[in-house]
Amino acid sequence: MPAKLKPSTKEYVRDARGKLTNKFTWKHYTPHNTSTEELKKMYEGGNFKRKKNLIKRELIKRNAFN
Repeated sequence: MPAKLKPSTKEYVRDARGKLTNKFTWKHYTPHNTSTEELKKMYEGGNFKRKKNLIKRELIKRNAFN
């Protein structure tokens, strides 16, 4: 599995009336699935110090790094 920015979470599916069901899907927070704006906020913020290089590589790949 690729490197993740945050731990994976379960997202439960809702039925037509809005009630939760027992079905779920996994939501993985990889740099590839994260928007460019959110990656820029993470890079400039202080909470992701260990992941800065990972975020920087993804921004360079997208040609969005300064």
